[in-house]
Amino acid sequence: MSKKTGKGKSFDEEAFLDTLKTAFKENLHSVMIYGSYVSGNFVEGVSDVNILILIKEPLIKQIESFGISAHKMMRRHKITPLILTKSEFINSADVFPMEYLEIKDNKKVLYGEDETKTLALKSKNLRHQLEDRLRGNVTSLRQLIIASGGKEKILGNNLKNWFGSLNALFKGLLRLKGSTPVPSSGKDTVEKIGEVFQFDINPFLDFIKFRSGEKINPKILTHNLLASLENLVSIIDKMDFKP
Repeated sequence: MSKKTGKGKSFDEEAFLDTLKTAFKENLHSVMIYGSYVSGNFVEGVSDVNILILIKEPLIKQIESFGISAHKMMRRHKITPLILTKSEFINSADVFPMEYLEIKDNKKVLYGEDETKTLALKSKNLRHQLEDRLRGNVTSLRQLIIASGGKEKILGNNLKNWFGSLNALFKGLLRLKGSTPVPSSGKDTVEKIGEVFQFDINPFLDFIKFRSGEKINPKILTHNLLASLENLVSIIDKMDFKP
């Protein structure tokens, strides 16, 4: 089956799966597509096709063979493969709970077993990862201010590329609070975050408008984003969960 959203050649799931089977043979354990391709906001030619490929053993020659045979297809369709062994996937749930919850909630199994059902995803681990990433975003915003050298145009251009990771964090925060279903669009996610965590989301709504082309002073926007993010970090820091 292929998926077509927008213009251009559609991604052929069966052809890609055949390429995987040829490269990994009996070592292939399972294959899952996840992310925007499944959640409904996929734009062909713009969005990446995220694919989780679980293998039994990390045989380097097979991985090389797959890279050679699938190179053109991956480049044409913006395919981003994540190759892990089954044990690596299961045992890293405590390190990447945010990413794995996203896969669990938005995935399509193309081959093999749905290993997301066996993941041990704990709220305590998710909170620690989210706090770490949020603090990283605070740091990155401060770095953008420094790198701009006081020039609004440079700051504005850099700021427009900053939101992607934050949107993923917001989805993780909603899952941390047990607020489901998690919205797929950035604006809906921000509004839900404000409702659940009760803090000022206006800077993030302004940021979405800014990225859409609305004229907003980037310096003022960045300062407001920082204040709101720092408040959110404080809220998350006070949360506690049993192991």
